[in-house]
Amino acid sequence: MFGMRGRIFGAKKIHEIEEKVEHVHEDIEHVLMSHPGNEEVSSHLKEIDKHLHELIADSKSLESGVPLGLLAAGDEGVVLGYCGGRGVARRLLELGFTPSSKIKVIAGFPGLLVDVKGSRIALGRGIAMKILVDLDGR
Repeated sequence: MFGMRGRIFGAKKIHEIEEKVEHVHEDIEHVLMSHPGNEEVSSHLKEIDKHLHELIADSKSLESGVPLGLLAAGDEGVVLGYCGGRGVARRLLELGFTPSSKIKVIAGFPGLLVDVKGSRIALGRGIAMKILVDLDGR
């Protein structure tokens, strides 16, 4: 799953998910064509289809993420998201690690000292590995 510089290569898994979503999309289109008179069902199916495609767009944005814990002092990036449950996400949001926040690693041993939104936050390596960062700054 990890490649050069610790970059996560989830492209194969994302491609598999895309294929499954496309299959579901085709099923939705088939149901819509075979039951044209039911507006309520049609509306719900179109909403489901929309959410599936939003899910694919979100997963593609995480495709090039690097865990913050693999960055060295001086590295900069933008927070993409988290790998963890609601508790982890809530705590990281409280600390200022919101998606699209710019971060800079100030020190990297033994834990990490990170500048986020003008504040210096000390993180253990375990929690830092749950934060996905885009090094290209998109």
